Amino acid sequence: MGAVLLGIVIIFVSFVLGGVNKQTSEKVNLKPTAWAARVFGIFLLVGGILWSGVVQVPAGYAGVKLRFGAIDGTLGPGIHIIVPGVHSVQLLETRTQKEESQATAASQDLQVVTTTLALNFRLNASKVDEIYGQVGPLYKNRIIDPTVQESLKVVTARYTAEGLIRNRAQVKNEVESEIIKRLAAYDIVVDSQGLSIVNFDFSPEFNKAIEAKQVAQQEAEKQKYVLQQAELQKQTDVARAQGSAEAAKLNAEALKVSGGGLVIAREWIEKWDGKLPQVSSGSGQYIIDLQSIMKQATPTP
Repeated sequence: MGAVLLGIVIIFVSFVLGGVNKQTSEKVNLKPTAWAARVFGIFLLVGGILWSGVVQVPAGYAGVKLRFGAIDGTLGPGIHIIVPGVHSVQLLETRTQKEESQATAASQDLQVVTTTLALNFRLNASKVDEIYGQVGPLYKNRIIDPTVQESLKVVTARYTAEGLIRNRAQVKNEVESEIIKRLAAYDIVVDSQGLSIVNFDFSPEFNKAIEAKQVAQQEAEKQKYVLQQAELQKQTDVARAQGSAEAAKLNAEALKVSGGGLVIAREWIEKWDGKLPQVSSGSGQYIIDLQSIMKQATPTP
């Protein structure tokens, strides 16, 4: 287009110079210069018109062909010829693109959640004319960002703030599914595993509450451990006491058994008349018959 305008200007100037040449003296001869300018201007004009009819669509793009502003098909990568002044081409990128969005939503327990989401998406190359007709070239601002934010709000409302933290992978998958479903209506494709949730940020008050809860849980675990140790010590003491009692019982039974002979001896002493049974050995000596004494002391059943 610049060459066309330049050619028109040169041709116009050459005609002006030609008119001046006729009105000036014969000493000022501008005719050859004027003709050269006219030829050069015509060359630029024709070349500019021809060049404006050539359109190049680079790799990774698709061209939307417009006829007086109305959509007239699509152009793939390569060189294409159009009619200057009648046709124009709008380029749209069909390669994978990345869009980062700052989003804020509310959890099920009304905690404010702020996060950064990164989405990898691409336009359906065979549908770029429809995309252009529906949303124009500003599809990121009009479709991508609002869809990402709305999908996050829908999913976070299903979880509490703690649930978002514990089930981050599941939340990410649900948000991604919601985005895919919504963008499919505009022929925009989300890459596999195309969504990344950078982080969940909560209010300072909620963060303090979470920290306090963690401290309380740690203290509870500590007390639980102390109680377990005390119970173990109690069981140990009971077992030791039971062992001591059993030992005492056995000792008592043993003492009772061994004490039977003592009872017999005491009864014999109580019944003894002070006379010792004697047995003569025939040599003038006397032998005490202890066996007969014990028989006498033993009560008759």
